[in-house]
Amino acid sequence: MLPAHLEKALTDVELHVNEVSAALVSGEPLALTSASAALRQVAIDFSALLQRLTSFDIRHKDLKPRLTQISNGMLLQRESLLRRTALVEMALNTVMPTDPKATYAQTGGPYASVGRQTGAFKYLAA
Repeated sequence: MLPAHLEKALTDVELHVNEVSAALVSGEPLALTSASAALRQVAIDFSALLQRLTSFDIRHKDLKPRLTQISNGMLLQRESLLRRTALVEMALNTVMPTDPKATYAQTGGPYASVGRQTGAFKYLAA
């Protein structure tokens, strides 16, 4: 069994990860904002706690699986956020399509338009 302070911190992190997951599923932007801000604060507090742990606490056999579970949950949340971002972008493009000529990008090259040649240094002589 993990020490009480570490168990409480892990439970808090897991609780907030689950709240962010629920907010992602519900699709409520305000709920997602508040849940992710709370998760951020709990993650900061947990990181500070990890810095203060003794070597005995760090080597505890139950710590690594719990951290792996939290990490995998957050990875799934990240992927879900990326999918949601793509869906929102597609929906916005459907509602308000953009004109391809409305951007500042030039189509002449991968980064910008090709510079105008002045005629100087047309060939290299050794």
